[in-house]
Amino acid sequence: MKISQNKKYRKLKKLKIAVPKGRVLKDALRFLRESGYIKHQDADYDSRKLIFDYEDDAVSLLIVKPLDVPTFVEYGAADAGIAGKDVLLEKPRNIYEPLDLGIGKCKVVVAARKNLIFGKNNNLNNDRFPEINDDIKNKIYYSGVNIGVATKYVRIARDFFNKKGVSNVQIIKLYGNVELAPISGLCDFIVDLVSTGETLRQNNLVPIEDIVHVTSRLIVNRASLKINSADIAALIEDLKERVNKNEGI
Repeated sequence: MKISQNKKYRKLKKLKIAVPKGRVLKDALRFLRESGYIKHQDADYDSRKLIFDYEDDAVSLLIVKPLDVPTFVEYGAADAGIAGKDVLLEKPRNIYEPLDLGIGKCKVVVAARKNLIFGKNNNLNNDRFPEINDDIKNKIYYSGVNIGVATKYVRIARDFFNKKGVSNVQIIKLYGNVELAPISGLCDFIVDLVSTGETLRQNNLVPIEDIVHVTSRLIVNRASLKINSADIAALIEDLKERVNKNEGI
């Protein structure tokens, strides 16, 4: 595996990289491993420990909650991090975003109860989502009826509806189990992160519209970009090379 020649300038103090727990962790570890920055298997980074600094790794890892990655990077607790575009849009931070890694692909969507859109007596195939045309969207958004939306993406949801000129929206902040909101009668709509859509199908929810397509990005602390310029440049170069290889597969 070719590693950037700039790595010979690496200081004794390793770069710290904040990596998100959860669904992206496996892909992030694989990406760093294939780029030559870590040597160990996934299980060695899976424990209650939050910092992993193996002697044979080229970097130290901080394993943190996804929403916390940009915070650790902005305030310098980590020199760099891997964060989903959804997180960066929901909680903008003063960080540098040099590279789309192309991993953790998913999307943030607006979804609603199937019966609300198509009526109680529909015979829709549950194996695939029905097409939501512009007429249906306009009827939903501009009916004048108040729209209750449960989500953990308050900023993204509010910006989406504001851009559409839909003012009759009540955003309900939830921290988990967003799909439960329409089932329980809390509200009819959700804005949530979707990968395969299976969770929506199992809960009789239908995606109405995609808000943003999400991938994980490399983010960098602005001070580290200046202080550790050679190391950061090497990191960006090596990860970009891996991105290019992945695109060629």
